[in-house]
Amino acid sequence: MPWLNRLLPILFFLLPALLQEGALSQSRRLERAEQAFELHQYEEAIDHYRRAYNRVRRQDRREATRIIYQIALCYKYTNNHRMAEAWFNRAVRGNYPDPVAILYLADAMMINGKYEEALEQYRQYIEREPDDWRGHRGVESAELAMRLIEEPDDYEVETVRLFNSRADDFTPAFADHNATSLLFASSRDDAVGRETDPWTGNKHTSFFISFQDRSGDWSRPGLLDEGPVNTEYNEGAPSLNASATEMYFTRCTRAESDMGCRIYRARREGANWTNPQEIPITNDSLVTVGHPAISPDELELYFVSNMDGSIGERDIWVVRRDGPNSDFGRPENLGEPVNTKGSEMFPYVHEDGSIYFASDGHPGLGGLDIFRSQLTPDGWTEPENLGPPINSSADDFGIVFRPGLEQGYFSSNRGRVGNYDIYSFYLAPVELIISGTVFDDSTRTELAGATVQLLGSDGSLRQAETGSDGRYVFDHTLVRENTDYDILVNKTGYFSGRENTSTSPYERSHEIIVDVSIAPIPVTAIELPEILYEFDSWELQTQFQDSLNGLVQTMRDNPNIVIELASHTDSRGTHEYNDNLSLLRASAVVDYLADQGIDRERLEAAGYGKRRPRIIESRIERNGVVFEPGTVLSEEYINSLEDEEQQEIAHQLNRRTEFRVIREDYEPPEEDDDIEPETD
Repeated sequence: MPWLNRLLPILFFLLPALLQEGALSQSRRLERAEQAFELHQYEEAIDHYRRAYNRVRRQDRREATRIIYQIALCYKYTNNHRMAEAWFNRAVRGNYPDPVAILYLADAMMINGKYEEALEQYRQYIEREPDDWRGHRGVESAELAMRLIEEPDDYEVETVRLFNSRADDFTPAFADHNATSLLFASSRDDAVGRETDPWTGNKHTSFFISFQDRSGDWSRPGLLDEGPVNTEYNEGAPSLNASATEMYFTRCTRAESDMGCRIYRARREGANWTNPQEIPITNDSLVTVGHPAISPDELELYFVSNMDGSIGERDIWVVRRDGPNSDFGRPENLGEPVNTKGSEMFPYVHEDGSIYFASDGHPGLGGLDIFRSQLTPDGWTEPENLGPPINSSADDFGIVFRPGLEQGYFSSNRGRVGNYDIYSFYLAPVELIISGTVFDDSTRTELAGATVQLLGSDGSLRQAETGSDGRYVFDHTLVRENTDYDILVNKTGYFSGRENTSTSPYERSHEIIVDVSIAPIPVTAIELPEILYEFDSWELQTQFQDSLNGLVQTMRDNPNIVIELASHTDSRGTHEYNDNLSLLRASAVVDYLADQGIDRERLEAAGYGKRRPRIIESRIERNGVVFEPGTVLSEEYINSLEDEEQQEIAHQLNRRTEFRVIREDYEPPEEDDDIEPETD
């Protein structure tokens, strides 16, 4: 093949040139990727890195893994955490030499709600870097998140579609003291600036405002102004004083002499705002200062900065002044426990003096979580994670409350990849339910048709009836917070049952389960224990009166029953004597019950003397002497026992007081409400 022979020399000289050109192209592409990355132009960097990776992945695995890691960082910084997780996972599997890839993989898993997987990655990172606080914080966060999601708070959270656009919308603030106008930052198309933020690819943010009418509807958001507050730069994180006459906000410029952000203040004059003036906090052009929050008394301005003296990446600081028209003093770091080695941002001062802020340094559910801390004489309290549903696995920050209410707005990117939206929240009313099942105490079967009364310490009385499954329910419209309840159950043929509960321990919606067992009224008599008398005496001794208190409560709980109180003697003595003695003893019990408020018409005394010897129903052992079920303690049986000690024990068992229900139809007399006329 002569044509092939002529082609080989050409290929020999051409191939090195092609390889050299490809290498130069690859080098230029990587150089562009690195430049874009350094300038925070992450979307552009991803495109260049991907092209470079496709060229190098089969030639240099080490370099390919480094590029994978860089792509993962780009996705991390643009809040595309699903893609970040995928690429960090590839970097870890490719044995990226820096174990921080494991940490970032775990962080992405947290934000994606994969808490168990994240926990495992954090533990692996701790094995590689045991001294890095971020690994230990991650373990705490994953474990905390799994606990918190099991018991979400009673807040209702919804995205506010009217406020949100396809771009970023965040950091809401009320723009008047009635909370009927809402101010927030947005990078939507109507923003003032012409250029885009190279980091996000969106326009620079401007302030937009929406107004609420009397019916509660919000107007479509419009620009706050087209200057002097809104400019070509990024404006955000507004905070207004109590009278809404002054606004503090963050402005981030691109001027070469000031690459950081600064806090500005504008005053309202009529419907317009004055030219904003910078609040002088620092002269260091490399320091970032932003996220202002003015206190209700206007004497403290909280803000976020990375200035010297910071504990972590970004800390919350405060400057104070003597009066609303005075200058602010020197910055003070809030210190621990508010600030951590991570970032604390977006403070908000509540009207009760507590501060709310976002943090990725405290254990949380992923990304930024919102926390609350209260100032006490001993300093700031340990920050409390608000938990779900306000906090999520995504970034949650920039909360604001309506005055006097547990409702307001906050920012989150939980809904869409890479975008922030405004969400509303309100504390749903605590709904408490008391329910349960009524059982037969002897058979444990469910009892239908039982009457259940709910008696509250607030004087309320509710009534329900059990269904075929024995269940009863008092729903949230009938049950109140911070109230003690007695639950009284009645059913024909059964003694009443009583249980109690309280709603005081519950600060969130809860169903309180209270099952009640009631005992069937037996045909046979029921012995009253520990009712003993002196020999030849019928006086009820004081130490044995407490044994009757249970019967007193039974009579009160069962107001329709009539009982017979029967007393029995042992077999010694004549019938006439024992009959009279036992009747006197039964009458003494009746007298005691009547003294406790039980109507005498419900009490019948009977003295059976020695005429009804006891029949043992269940095995009894006394001082080593055993009486088996079915034994009749007759005089003949007692005389057949071996010694006097055994006989005396049998006599003691015969000496007893019993009661039995003889009627269930007693109707208490109606109370006389007539009032005697006054006389002179």
